Amino acid sequence: MLSVIAHAEDPEAVEIGRSALAAAAKLDEERARFYADLVYAYIGEAARKILETDMGLQNYEFQSEFAKRFIAQGRAQGRDEGRDEGRAEGEATGLRAALHAVAEARGFELSEAQRQRVEACIDPETLKRWTRAAVTAASSDVLFADA
Repeated sequence: MLSVIAHAEDPEAVEIGRSALAAAAKLDEERARFYADLVYAYIGEAARKILETDMGLQNYEFQSEFAKRFIAQGRAQGRDEGRDEGRAEGEATGLRAALHAVAEARGFELSEAQRQRVEACIDPETLKRWTRAAVTAASSDVLFADA
């Protein structure tokens, strides 16, 4: 998964995605769905389209209960507010969880200010960028250096 995130836009992203999906398929069903969702959430647009075509999954819909729950919450919020922002918030919620998971796996302890910044962010592209940075960063301070 870290390779998918770190190399999402690289020429070899399709092969990395295929490998990650093949590895995920060997896990229990719930984890397999969760990791497949992460692949599709983080891999670059061009590579995702190729994988979707290869696997007959055009317009991939998230499968894990984790992703579905947060997407449903975001959509409901969007309907309640009458905006598309709810949909972005649903996606952002899952991406924030992934960012926290990568930071934890790397042994990073986010400061309170960093944690608040992550929780306040609803832009999926920004959250993806921060998560990709977390894969290779030397410390959590580097994650937010671009803003």
